[in-house]
Amino acid sequence: MNDKFFRLPCEKRRRIINAAYKVFSQSGYPKAPMSEIADEGGVSKALLFHYFQNKKELYLYLWENAMETTRKALREYRVLETNDFFEMLKRSLLSKCALMREYPYMYAFSLRAYYETEPEIQRAVQESFSDACSTSERLVFEKIDVSRLRKDIDLQAMYTEILYAVDGYMFKKYRSNRIFPDEIEQELIDLLEFWENAYTRKEK
Repeated sequence: MNDKFFRLPCEKRRRIINAAYKVFSQSGYPKAPMSEIADEGGVSKALLFHYFQNKKELYLYLWENAMETTRKALREYRVLETNDFFEMLKRSLLSKCALMREYPYMYAFSLRAYYETEPEIQRAVQESFSDACSTSERLVFEKIDVSRLRKDIDLQAMYTEILYAVDGYMFKKYRSNRIFPDEIEQELIDLLEFWENAYTRKEK
């Protein structure tokens, strides 16, 4: 990657990144044309190839950028500064909705990248995702105050169920082209309240 990309004005850099997230999330890695990304980002195809040697380099940069941007947002929303599992989830989802306002297609890109089957992409994405998930899960489980949860709850099963449900919900939103962060934020908060009522111990 050419360092000149990072010396671009922030708004221009964001426009190119958002264009790439959009095109890759809609077309997938093999079919996404660099020319379309260039047009969407307001730059020439030649200039895009000046910043990134090839489509693979751009795609993997976008993946790493999504991971690092998400980690930064989680820190800003102090996700791990509570031991209440459902408060953690709420802060995490609020951080992702905030990111959605800045990068509307980043979540969709990440979902699609996880299922990418192109060998040159799949290995790098899967290894990175697996490492990030393992670290995140370990940190969450170390912090959770399990005394608030029902005694018959399998913590791992509950955690996995909620994460899969949120991803499924977001996938449906992108498929229906209903990417309205305020609406998504409220619906996810309502879902969290449902899960909290279902999984926490009731006060006598």
